[in-house]
Amino acid sequence: MSHVRCQARLTRRALWLVCVAALLGRETAAQEVPPSTPRLEIALTGDSLNPPSIFPQVRTHNLLMRSPWVSLLREGLPVRLRYRLELWRSKSVWFDNLQQYVEWDVVIRWEPVLFEFSVRTFTSSGTRERRYATAEALASALGSTYRIAIQPSARGTHYYVASLTVSTLSDSDIEELERFLRGTDNEDTDRAIGDVIGRAMTRLLLRMAGLPSIRLEGRSRHFGE
Repeated sequence: MSHVRCQARLTRRALWLVCVAALLGRETAAQEVPPSTPRLEIALTGDSLNPPSIFPQVRTHNLLMRSPWVSLLREGLPVRLRYRLELWRSKSVWFDNLQQYVEWDVVIRWEPVLFEFSVRTFTSSGTRERRYATAEALASALGSTYRIAIQPSARGTHYYVASLTVSTLSDSDIEELERFLRGTDNEDTDRAIGDVIGRAMTRLLLRMAGLPSIRLEGRSRHFGE
């Protein structure tokens, strides 16, 4: 009986998925003017001839302005932004050398009860949560500048490289599905089967439906000697 309920739940999820994909496809096709292209940039503050005074500032432009991302959020799929900033030392021979790097994550969710977006930023120093009532306010907040304390520790010519990956599938989702596939002894297993598979199938099929995925990269100018 539990498998029947699971199958029924998956069938309803599949039908819902078809409707969402059709609506999003029709909405995208109806756009006459293509949205602005997302981009990632790095600006440097301080004296370029004095590396200890240099700080990188990372900022994204036009992020999540495309309607499918907002639609995914409103349908209950969290969006994860993974940032990585690297400090490189330029060499005249052989390969450039990676000196340091720092990573941080931003998780965006739609809170249907509060009717607002929650944004949680995870860094090495802790977690910060903010909330926004509209998609426009969310997009504006995601364009804020990150000032990162990562600097050269030696003389030489350096530059920064930043990357951003946007995904609707988190590591915890993968781990949850793997635990289910290995088998778990839990009194709620029958109920959880449909939820786990349903979420995994939704994310997989939404990706196959051609919804956007984003990977952005940016590089600073060279500085130092």
